[in-house]
Amino acid sequence: MAMIAMGLSACGGNAVPPGSTNANYGELSNSGAIKTTRPVTRKKPESAKSPKSPKVAAIPFKPIPTDTLKGLSEEAFESRIGAPEMIRGEGEIRVWQYRSEQCSFDAFFVPKAEGGARELRHMLARMRRGNTAITVQDCLDQVVKQKLAQG
Repeated sequence: MAMIAMGLSACGGNAVPPGSTNANYGELSNSGAIKTTRPVTRKKPESAKSPKSPKVAAIPFKPIPTDTLKGLSEEAFESRIGAPEMIRGEGEIRVWQYRSEQCSFDAFFVPKAEGGARELRHMLARMRRGNTAITVQDCLDQVVKQKLAQG
């Protein structure tokens, strides 16, 4: 026990309370002066104020109703929705695919007459993962919002 007590007494040294500095750190004497330190608080110079960013009003999203798209030509549809990510052909029918993070939107263009210009006849939407149902309107809204966000 005496050995442990001697070992621990050697660790005692000059006791310094928290938040203070031992001015005589490393000296063997117990008569060292204790100096209390205070945190330095710095103030920002008046000229260093950061400029306020201008307030920008968000433009509210305006959905494009799906019933206003039926019968549009490919060119008119593209001007409203934007270019598709993929176009595939099934005979004379063209399927334009758009994708958001969550869903895929397909627009089916069918010729008005044999060899004529194609018009939008059908739209289809599905989730990209899982088998949860999504409406055509909800998926189209997601696609348009994502395109707007991308610029």
